Amino acid sequence: METRILPANKAGLDEAGQVLLAGGLVAFPTETVYGLGGLASRAESIHAIFAVKGRPTTDPLILHLLEPDLEKAVTEGWVAGPLPASAISLAEHFWPGPLTLILPRGPKTRLDMTAGLETVAVRCPAHPAAQKLLQKVGAPLAAPSANRFGRISPTDAEAVRQELGGRIPLIVDGGHCSVGLESTVVSLLNSTPEILRPGAVTAAQIERVLGSTPLLRTMSRPKDDAQIAPGQLDSHYSPQTPLYLCETPVRDFDPEFFHILFRKNSGAPPQTSLFLAEDGNLESAARELYRGLRQADQSGRKAIMVEPVPDGPWADALRDRLTRASVGLAHWNGTSWKLVSRKRN
Repeated sequence: METRILPANKAGLDEAGQVLLAGGLVAFPTETVYGLGGLASRAESIHAIFAVKGRPTTDPLILHLLEPDLEKAVTEGWVAGPLPASAISLAEHFWPGPLTLILPRGPKTRLDMTAGLETVAVRCPAHPAAQKLLQKVGAPLAAPSANRFGRISPTDAEAVRQELGGRIPLIVDGGHCSVGLESTVVSLLNSTPEILRPGAVTAAQIERVLGSTPLLRTMSRPKDDAQIAPGQLDSHYSPQTPLYLCETPVRDFDPEFFHILFRKNSGAPPQTSLFLAEDGNLESAARELYRGLRQADQSGRKAIMVEPVPDGPWADALRDRLTRASVGLAHWNGTSWKLVSRKRN
């Protein structure tokens, strides 16, 4: 199959809408990462998403709405009511935007999209191309990230082509994603909101809206605990080159490794290192993370070394993605780096 890349103009979006309405798949930009979209109402589209990505059917998809109106989603049958007041408040404050809510599934939301669960992950994207595409089809889209399962999420059209070229007919090119990390996922199934995946919308922002502190789920979850949202697997967002998390800031460089740094370091060899944000801004680092991981993955080095993420509003999201992408820890023993792998489940 030939995969074409079309600009996110009227002609490109018209053609993308036609592909979707015919039951096909299209990769398109959101403010977070590029998504692989299909009509949420079509079984063949949903099944094709899982097949193209190589994604297990136990990993639910996110429902993308055209309008930031949860009440309308209930009326149309995508989400089950009555809605908790917390859901309405969060949608009003953060939609359109990088926030996904876990809510009870409505009768119109297909069980094959939700991994058989009576819950649905739902959000309203802010990227203008995503909004125009949703307007073209006039219906919600099911859309995970546009990459092979478990791999680095794409934040530009060329990265999508590297991941899914030959597997899908069309990529809509809307430029580089402004956020660069997947959406914050918040479960509202219990009385206390729980962050299942940290992202651009932080716990502090959620607390300011709701007046209470949300719980932050740690990496590990019980084996019998159902996966109710994407991005919860211990191993995810991974480059093919083994990635190790350094226990200390990197000051000593091994030419066999590629080093990813958060702090400006004048001693870093340019051919084996990358500054995610030379000014130390973690928001900039988040936007560049996946592009940096792809660069490191293509460097031909033995391993990727990532120094500790500095504290800040984006730290939780960055640490979450890097921990899931890593295979172990790196320790400087005074003369060399010692790599300690961790077991994958």
